[in-house]
Amino acid sequence: MWKLLLAAWIAYGPTGPIARTIVKSDDCPPIVIDGTPSKMQVHAAKSTDYPVTVCEAAIAPEVKSASIDGEELPLKKLNRAEKVAIVGDTGCRMRTAKGQYPAQNQGCVPASWPFQEVAGTIAKWDPDVILHVGDYYYREAACKGTNCVPAKYNWNRWNADFFAPATKLLPHAPWIFVRGNHEMCSRAAEGWVRFLDPRSYLWENVQTCTSNLTYTPPYVVSLGALDVAVVDSSAADDALDQAQVPIYAGQLALLRKARPGAWLTQHHPYWAASGSEEDSDTMAAAWEQSPLPQMAGVFTGHIHLLEILNFTNNEVPQFVVGNGGTALDAPATDPTGTSLGATGATGGVPGTAGAPATPGSPFGAPGGAGGIPNTPGAIGTPPR
Repeated sequence: MWKLLLAAWIAYGPTGPIARTIVKSDDCPPIVIDGTPSKMQVHAAKSTDYPVTVCEAAIAPEVKSASIDGEELPLKKLNRAEKVAIVGDTGCRMRTAKGQYPAQNQGCVPASWPFQEVAGTIAKWDPDVILHVGDYYYREAACKGTNCVPAKYNWNRWNADFFAPATKLLPHAPWIFVRGNHEMCSRAAEGWVRFLDPRSYLWENVQTCTSNLTYTPPYVVSLGALDVAVVDSSAADDALDQAQVPIYAGQLALLRKARPGAWLTQHHPYWAASGSEEDSDTMAAAWEQSPLPQMAGVFTGHIHLLEILNFTNNEVPQFVVGNGGTALDAPATDPTGTSLGATGATGGVPGTAGAPATPGSPFGAPGGAGGIPNTPGAIGTPPR
């Protein structure tokens, strides 16, 4: 028997679903496909900071069953989207002081960092697909109290921040992984490329990443009745960066032929209510140049709150799902100074998941959010 460090999982990518796992050995275990063992390929070999091997295998459309070391993969849920769980910004905040931001140590225990509880709740809900809208890695410092010093990006911190607390959730359903700003080239990009990016990119160094992987192309995932367009906004400036606007506008233009009713997902919100102004003026300007009005909704994270925004001018609704475990932001306020942190608007609900619906029905969320036509999912908030 192979010693797996964690349960195997399936991720959707631009070429279809792939199976991945992480092992301590240098070579890969077999994957049993429709009863026949087949060798998995090495996606990422060991390194000093990442002493684990990442293995993968493509899952062809005709495959009915697959398992790795006795762990059955959720192939029966492929191409289904009746129940979609959405989560984002899940890691435990540990950072040094920088600019306007003070040093922060979230504590990284369940009482102050609920990601494992959120993951367990989603697993019990048993979705067809799990969409993570980015920012997996937050342990960027080593802290004693609020005395924090920079820490290396490595496997131990990736494991503590994401894989260990998500162990029971990983094999429950296929995943769509979105790259967040914490996974940009100057930060945790190496782990992103090794573990979660569904493409065959190889990590070399920060300089090569900056040259080649700062802007990676969008792609569309087909989940049967629902298409999900995935955009890498990891490098997008929250402020207006005129040099970036045509780059992201060009990426959005590549999605103009997406089916009506598709979802668009990326990390940075185009529009949101935030006390820290972390919706992206750059991405909003790119949208103005290359709008996608056929989309049923935009699903993002980045702001550490749950927000659902509809618009009187029939603009595409915006969902901000940045409350998956990391330290929450203070609720935004309206022009009168009243907090918008009520249930169903903006607030501190840890984690969010979808609710079942039929194709063509509107979203319905506790607290009165709704009115999004032509989508086969609905958004709700699971109980803690």
